[in-house]
Amino acid sequence: MEKRNYIVAVDPGSSSVTIAVGSPAEDGKLVLTDIISKPIQGITRGEITNRQEVSASVREAVQEVEEKLGIRITDVYTGASGRHIKCTNHDYYVFVGERSDGEIRKDDVSALHNSMNNVQAEDGQRIMDRIPQHYVIDGRDMVKDPVGRFGKKLETTFNFVLGSSTLVDRLEKTLMAMSVHSRKTFANAIASAEAVVLPEEKEMGVAVIDLGAGTTDLCVWHDNAVRFVRGIPFGAADINHDIHQQGILEKHVEGLKTSYGTAMADQVKVDKLISIKGRSTREKQEISQKNLAIIIENRLREIISFVMDEISDSGYAERLKGGIVLTGGASQLAGIDELFREITGMDVRLALPDVNVADESLSLAQDPAHAAVIGILLKAMAERAGMFPGQRTLESENGNGIRNWNRNDAGTDTGNRNDSNTGTETVNRNINHNVNGNGAGAENGNDNGGDTGNAGSDTYGDPPPVDRPGFLRRMREKVEKTFFPESLDGDEDF
Repeated sequence: MEKRNYIVAVDPGSSSVTIAVGSPAEDGKLVLTDIISKPIQGITRGEITNRQEVSASVREAVQEVEEKLGIRITDVYTGASGRHIKCTNHDYYVFVGERSDGEIRKDDVSALHNSMNNVQAEDGQRIMDRIPQHYVIDGRDMVKDPVGRFGKKLETTFNFVLGSSTLVDRLEKTLMAMSVHSRKTFANAIASAEAVVLPEEKEMGVAVIDLGAGTTDLCVWHDNAVRFVRGIPFGAADINHDIHQQGILEKHVEGLKTSYGTAMADQVKVDKLISIKGRSTREKQEISQKNLAIIIENRLREIISFVMDEISDSGYAERLKGGIVLTGGASQLAGIDELFREITGMDVRLALPDVNVADESLSLAQDPAHAAVIGILLKAMAERAGMFPGQRTLESENGNGIRNWNRNDAGTDTGNRNDSNTGTETVNRNINHNVNGNGAGAENGNDNGGDTGNAGSDTYGDPPPVDRPGFLRRMREKVEKTFFPESLDGDEDF
């Protein structure tokens, strides 16, 4: 196989594990080499509940990719879903150095971003992404790009995407047990959005909904920034469970749903009985197409209500001029876009994960179920492009092996640069922030900067919590406690 630097993405979903291999084209687009999906056991609603079962499924998929492409996979990027994925805002600022012109430079913005790398999540959480929202100059002017403007104080608000450190560590340790190192774990909600959202939609405002088997991932874009992220612990598996409760054998449920099911019962104009094989060759089970549609629609209406509750909590419900973008495996269900449109009153677009995919690879980007894994590749490409020299690369050398990775400078495996920014006229703070999922941030430490005349205590006004309780949220918690009382290590059977 030709020598090429590859990026490998692993998306361990609730029903299947998907591995995608790709590389950047000269124009910056993604060239997909292959995508392989295998059934998986041991994951419930995005959370690993049996590490050995997950390891066996992932190992089978990895081995197939290695044999097919003639490579050995030792480094991957991964994705995470589930109710533990959430976000919160955090503010910080730096003083621009005492220049005669007072012009804000790239060094000032870099210092502000680097300060955010010191922010630590509270116990039990991991910061998975740090996304700048906007900049404020001298407490007055809010701008997207402050470079070239004039001022003394540069502030910013970052959206921190949080995940359970226990669950993310469990995924990474599962891979490490196979001698596969996870370079970084992204939130699938953000990854899916990267693969399906158009540039103009990011500007207008759009809610991206990835309907998976065990979870539904939500990502809100507005004014070219990710504003809100949430994992919802309901998905297509709940629809399958409801169908299974009608006496349909589990092995026939998915085929029945995709072949005869629809999201809107009103679309079934002529009702008919559908016969399915029973437990024996002589036995048959029957269900009317109308009843099947009613079962599907009722569960989807519940899921949509939870999604809309989260969109309302984001504070952007009235600003999403681009409407809703639907993707994920369950988005292929007939009539689902019309049901979303009827309930939400918003424009709805069904999307394939083909944004920023090279023309020669479009045939591999025709399944919405692959939105997350393709998005992980796109996020990894962007991450690597901004990394310092010494990052890991995977390539094929005469059918076997990888290029060895030698770190040439200090850094972490997340690809965050630890520069000292020497020579700049900005305040460098040696601080240790703490942030949690309720929007509260605490700062410990002292100013080590050289901004004379500004020493002393700093006051920070925390933004209001993102996670505001509402009626539907309390109802959802009640539903979860009633129907999903299992601990993180519990199993759940459909």
